[in-house]
Amino acid sequence: MPRKNIRLLGGKPLIAYTIEASLKSDLDRTIVSTEDEEIAAIARDYGAEVPFLRPKELATDEASSLSVVLHALQYLEKEEGYYPGIIALLQPTSPFRTHEQINAGLRVLQASDVDSVIGVCEVEADSHPYFVYKMDEGGNLEELIRIRNKPLRRQELPKLFRISDGLIISRRKYFDKVEENSPCFNPKSVKGLIMDRISSLGIDDEFDFLLAEFIVKSGLFRGK
Repeated sequence: MPRKNIRLLGGKPLIAYTIEASLKSDLDRTIVSTEDEEIAAIARDYGAEVPFLRPKELATDEASSLSVVLHALQYLEKEEGYYPGIIALLQPTSPFRTHEQINAGLRVLQASDVDSVIGVCEVEADSHPYFVYKMDEGGNLEELIRIRNKPLRRQELPKLFRISDGLIISRRKYFDKVEENSPCFNPKSVKGLIMDRISSLGIDDEFDFLLAEFIVKSGLFRGK
C-alpha cells in the first residue's frame, strides 16, 4: 500500500491518529521520522516535530525499524544534545493504540527494572499454535506443535500472546548496546502490556484498511 501513512481514514491521515495519541500522552516529544516532504508537512500540521528528513537508504523496505530509531537518536544527540532516557516507537500503521495505553506502558517500564515494554494481544483460538499446520509441496499437512492430550475446547487452551507493533517502549541504554538486526525491544528483558484486538490492529494491506474504516464508522473507536 504505497503512501498509506497519509491515506485518509475517517477523514484524516492515518499518521494523524498516532500523532494525536502521542501528543495526549506523557511523552515529552513527538518526533516523526520520514524521508517524504509531504508526510513531514502533514505531521507538522498535526503537531509533531520533524527536525530532519530520513536518509533515502533508510526509506526502503529493507531498512529495519532499529536503523530508523538509531538514526533519529544519533541526530538528536549530535544536533540538539538531546538524550532521552526512554524511547517509544509508535508505528503509524497502528492507529487505534491510545494515549492511555502509552501511559500505561510508561508506568510499567518505570516501575520495573526491565529494558522494554511491548504491547501484546491474546492469540485467538482459531489461530492458536496448537491448531496451526505446516504444508509441504504435495499439500500434506503436519502439525506445527505435537503434544499429547491436546485440548479441543478453546476454554482449555493455554493463553498465548502475539506482539502488537503499535507499542514498543524501551530504555535508551538498550539502544546504546544493541546489536545490528535486533528488534527495538530487548527480548531478554521485557514485559508485556495486554491490549485489545482493536488497539492491536496493524494496517498492512487493503483488507486491514477496510477493517479500520469499519471500526471508525461503527464508532468502535472514538479516539480516546
